[in-house]
Amino acid sequence: MGYENGLGMVKTSASGIVAGTYNGTKQNESLNIPVAKYSKRRLMAIPLLITTDVISFCVSIIVAFLIRVNFLPLIFNSLPGTSWEFVSALWWLPILGCMFFIFEKAYSRRISFWQEAGQIVKTTTLTFLAAASFVFLTKQGDENSRTLVLLAWIFSLFLVPVLRYFSKKLLFKAHIWERPVIILGAGETGKLILNAFYREPVIGYKPIGFLDDDVNKQKYPPELPSGDKVPVLGSFDDAEVIIEKSHVHDVIVAVPGLTGNKLVKLVNKLQRKTYNLLVVPDLFDMAMEGVEVQHLFTERTLVLKLKNNLNDRFNLAIKTLFDLIVSLVLFIALIPFMIILAIAIKIDSRGTVFFSDTRIGKDGADFKCLKFRTMYPDADKILKQYLATNALARQQWEKYAKLKNYDPRVTRVGAFLRRFSLDELPQILNVIKGDMSLVGPRPYLPREKENMPGREDILITRPGITGLWQVSGRNDVEFNERLRFDSWYVRNWSLWLDITILIRTVAVVLRGKGAY
Repeated sequence: MGYENGLGMVKTSASGIVAGTYNGTKQNESLNIPVAKYSKRRLMAIPLLITTDVISFCVSIIVAFLIRVNFLPLIFNSLPGTSWEFVSALWWLPILGCMFFIFEKAYSRRISFWQEAGQIVKTTTLTFLAAASFVFLTKQGDENSRTLVLLAWIFSLFLVPVLRYFSKKLLFKAHIWERPVIILGAGETGKLILNAFYREPVIGYKPIGFLDDDVNKQKYPPELPSGDKVPVLGSFDDAEVIIEKSHVHDVIVAVPGLTGNKLVKLVNKLQRKTYNLLVVPDLFDMAMEGVEVQHLFTERTLVLKLKNNLNDRFNLAIKTLFDLIVSLVLFIALIPFMIILAIAIKIDSRGTVFFSDTRIGKDGADFKCLKFRTMYPDADKILKQYLATNALARQQWEKYAKLKNYDPRVTRVGAFLRRFSLDELPQILNVIKGDMSLVGPRPYLPREKENMPGREDILITRPGITGLWQVSGRNDVEFNERLRFDSWYVRNWSLWLDITILIRTVAVVLRGKGAY
């Protein structure tokens, strides 16, 4: 935990039923409440993170110098000479970067890795733009290498977020970055938050317990993927007593089903007892990317400003340009590999190398989606016969529109291609042609359109080779859940979201999980 000696225990009494380790205690009996003993080491968190970033920038500059000296002259003979003096001349660059991070409050925010990585990329880019502008305006071009600055920026885009990530993981294990938190609400929302903190320790929150009025949840508290249970310490009425006695400074209110007035009263009551109070509103599936929080001061009204990024022509142009450039580079690089796959398909079974199928594209228009052929030519006949004699397979087909474990239609080479999603490589041509995007909603079949009521927003953009559904379970995700993922993607699109999905897709594909 984020305290020196783990959890101390204090006995107190409160109304309602409390289950630290539930034993059926009744009202007004003494309760065991975990006490957070914050270590003084937690004060080292920000200085250590700043030190990590300074090291990241320094390593970026040194690596850039080594590339500039040892490799670039082999390609560009006309490059002027350079020396370590150019490296030492940039001593102020790491300091400038950390100042920008401090201004952006990067060392106090507790967010997920990919969200933080996006902010780091923006801030780092701004740092190097400011550095380049400073060098230009002060006419120090002879004392600083522009190539060195450019290369250092490129390497810092990778090194700063990665080293920050591992630094936070180490600090969390050392109980320096860790902060104890109590979650109000042991329902599905509370469990989602618990699992999120478990999966991403870089956020730094360590739940020590829940509060909930439901007696069943007190008897059967939420469980971590590791099997450890997080106790339900009491009811909502006990909140003030438990927060005060536990010395916890951070509380999360995860009761989206609570009515507006009750939620406001609960928040106002708890706010004076906490340093940080996080509220999870009942706004699931609403757009979150670029949300601006505003308020009408005299009316005491909170206002959320939402944007539809894919309705903006500039954003659409950026997405299209990104797709075109990346897909062209990938296609040229993968031509030899795709030729090898084509030969393997031809040798393995009779039939064409490629398979094209009609899919729903942008604005509902049909297009021909390209793939490497992974099935036998008479696949429809094989499927019909198989489903007629196999009830379990028929249930899987109705639920997932796929066959898990075994599909008699798939060839030997086809099974390999599907496992690593290599059958979808020809879709790069669909991207170049303009029918598809690198990242987007799943390309749905025309017959699936009747099962998409209320999700028509999916069709406002081009379908993608990969997407949020791909990195969230692939074919293990049920059809309705895929629709929900795709709809969320469309409402929350950003270029950084596309980049993160592409990076995560590589990891998912290499694991081969959820592919069949």
